[in-house]
Amino acid sequence: MSSCFKIRIGAFEWTHTMRSTDDAEFHTRVQTFVPTFREIVAAMEAMQAEREAAKATPAPPAAQPPAGAPANVQALIQQAVQQALAAQANGQAPSTPPPAAPSTPQRQAKPKTGDQATGFCSLHNVGMEHHENERGSWYSHWLPEEERHCKGRR
Repeated sequence: MSSCFKIRIGAFEWTHTMRSTDDAEFHTRVQTFVPTFREIVAAMEAMQAEREAAKATPAPPAAQPPAGAPANVQALIQQAVQQALAAQANGQAPSTPPPAAPSTPQRQAKPKTGDQATGFCSLHNVGMEHHENERGSWYSHWLPEEERHCKGRR
């Protein structure tokens, strides 16, 4: 099974395809992805509104995201692009994890690499859940047959 989400707002267009081999996994992926899709749509609408306003009254380019757009839109878009590229390199369809909640860590966080950057486990070909506590944030998924969590490859 597969599903394709596509949205075009003004000059902006975004497409995301998900595939699965069984209904339960597919249903879970779609439900997990819908909030992210809604955030991206809202951000695109805000960017389009800002673009139309800029055409009406010329102003210097804004260095910050448009008002009303989630602060992490660029991060969400970058995450989706990285995931799609990783999945394409592995010959698989991309899957989008839930977006990372904005955090204010007490210490400087290390840049995420590998599966932690994409939120997709390349060992088991599944999307991972986002977790966060006072020590930081990470993605993982549960392996019931081994009764443990997997954080994917680094």
